[in-house]
Amino acid sequence: MIILFYMINNPQDIHLAIKGQFDAVLDTIGGPEAERIGVNLLKKGGHYMTLQGEAASFADRYGLVIGLPAATAILLKKKLQYHYSHGIEYGWTYMRADAEGLDEVRRLLEAGKMKIPVEKTFSIAEVRQAHEAKEKRLVHGKVVLELD
Repeated sequence: MIILFYMINNPQDIHLAIKGQFDAVLDTIGGPEAERIGVNLLKKGGHYMTLQGEAASFADRYGLVIGLPAATAILLKKKLQYHYSHGIEYGWTYMRADAEGLDEVRRLLEAGKMKIPVEKTFSIAEVRQAHEAKEKRLVHGKVVLELD
């Protein structure tokens, strides 16, 4: 089951109910709070991927020669830390979101050249039903939880 973070403003009880229930988290927001929540949603052996690593801000602040190696060192430290403390894989990518890139994704989706195979979408309040649907193999494709 994959959860995509779009907004983090959920009641604490929902976080507790879904803690340790996911195989993967794709963090598109970044920052300490999103990371803390995302990491705690994962099962042992889960995968956490952030698109908002420190690389861009460090490169902007210190330049590529100093900023990129500094960001890489921080991210490698997190990778080891989460591996030993939570039993998960921590990954990141260097990227910068821009309007042109998002527009290209939109064009590819509209042209049918890119497809996101989502079989069923549940609201975050329906997390139990989503989990049961996957466990009972009622849904064979991807399941997405929408965060309100």
